[in-house]
Amino acid sequence: MRVKIYSFDHIVLDEAVKKLVQVVIKSGGKVRGPIPLKTSTKVFTLLRSTFIYKKSRDKIEARVHKRLIDINDVNSEIVNNLSTLSLPAGVDLSIETV
Repeated sequence: MRVKIYSFDHIVLDEAVKKLVQVVIKSGGKVRGPIPLKTSTKVFTLLRSTFIYKKSRDKIEARVHKRLIDINDVNSEIVNNLSTLSLPAGVDLSIETV
């Protein structure tokens, strides 16, 4: 089983990863990771004024931090615990079976 975790804040992401790893180890699974993946950045340019001061612009940047965790020896208890796991706000989780 492969778990990818995404967040805009790397500190909250690391706390969520620690919580997830503890749950998997208590359930009897083996964990590889967390492996930090490439941080993707999105830059948005906004006009401050549309009429007179057109050259005045703001740049807003959003960074998405990612971690990858591989879980070996998956059983039904691990799947149930992962489905009921409560993660902090702003953390997304995607689970794939390999």
